[in-house]
Amino acid sequence: MIDKIKNLRRFFRLPYPKAAEPPLTVDKDTTYRVLEISERGILLAPKSNAPLQIGETLRGNIRFHDQHCEEIEGQVYRLDSRGVIIALSQGISPKYMMQEQIYVKNTFPVFFRYTIRENFKASH
Repeated sequence: MIDKIKNLRRFFRLPYPKAAEPPLTVDKDTTYRVLEISERGILLAPKSNAPLQIGETLRGNIRFHDQHCEEIEGQVYRLDSRGVIIALSQGISPKYMMQEQIYVKNTFPVFFRYTIRENFKASH
């Protein structure tokens, strides 16, 4: 039981279906696809023409489906097979996290149910 508690994530992670991935714009010429968000981290799709390095600082705006923008800032924490993990020092507001969760759940119900169920199984 103690091991299960240690493995629980501190912040809920919201994965996006491909059709709903919001863009993160870091400057006028560089945009990354956001694969997953949480209040204190994001997962980005890697870009071969704009590679990121561990420890690199990243600052930009995520534009969501309703055109709302959240300014983020953080450092590249890890590079893995899923993409680039950014640990945020300035993250996404809890209020907006809830709005996005509702949007994904209502717009992509099958994706949401399957993804949440698979993530829950992996943590147990």
